[in-house]
Amino acid sequence: MSVAVQGSGPRTVVLMPGLGTPEPILGFAPLARRLAEQNTVVTVEPFGLGLSDGTDAPRTSEAIVDETRAALRELRLVGPYVLMPHSISGLYAMWWATNHPDEVAAVVGLDDERYTSDGAQDSPDWPRWMSGVNAVGGTRDLIALDKSTDYLGLVAGYRESLGASAEYTPEQQDLYLRAYSWVLNPTVLDEMARGAENVRAAEGAFFPPTLPAISFLAASSLEVEPEWESSHRAAISNPAIQQVTIMDGDHYLFHAQAGAIAEMTQQFLDAHAQTQ
Repeated sequence: MSVAVQGSGPRTVVLMPGLGTPEPILGFAPLARRLAEQNTVVTVEPFGLGLSDGTDAPRTSEAIVDETRAALRELRLVGPYVLMPHSISGLYAMWWATNHPDEVAAVVGLDDERYTSDGAQDSPDWPRWMSGVNAVGGTRDLIALDKSTDYLGLVAGYRESLGASAEYTPEQQDLYLRAYSWVLNPTVLDEMARGAENVRAAEGAFFPPTLPAISFLAASSLEVEPEWESSHRAAISNPAIQQVTIMDGDHYLFHAQAGAIAEMTQQFLDAHAQTQ
């Protein structure tokens, strides 16, 4: 498993990427750099992403959390941890917080996922047959074509999000986008196929009332997912230390808003989360 560790602060912040993020260490870099000024920051590339190996283990919330926990133990980074999940990793952070509460000091979500009725619907069949397309280089060729033409619109959103940040060099943006040619590997495809299963596992889950938690939600996500905001508010059990904040931006809001997110995160942690 590929992991990057920065800083040496008293809190250990664990950055957890969204589904199919091709280069998590690169994508989180501006945010991680700022957080590392006062914290120990760990960016995890789960199996199937970035430079990590693949695995045949089923991509359930439990398995992904246990693998991440094992990596942190191997690095001798002891909890409790501040979990900072993006997108689907919100489901994994919720699993972690409810099944191993003593290991979690706080959760800071980045447009992170919760249970929604739409997400709980059966996943599409295409991830199961996409492995055949990958085997003959089909995904690589489609991404290469789209990268130069935007004909299919597969990477246009990511290019816009990275470009809006002004914190990624043209070479880094190119590397990030080219990485999409291998991200639909069997490990990630299995995670996609189990998406509804992992959403259903989070039904009715809420944060323990003693756990500080804040979610930074992208305004654009609220426009396309009617349950996005309400599902996050439903997970709150103690409004005194659990909050939802809506920010302008797209789903990868930490690309362009790394500075603001890092500052608000530090203020929240200093106010509500104890150091180790």
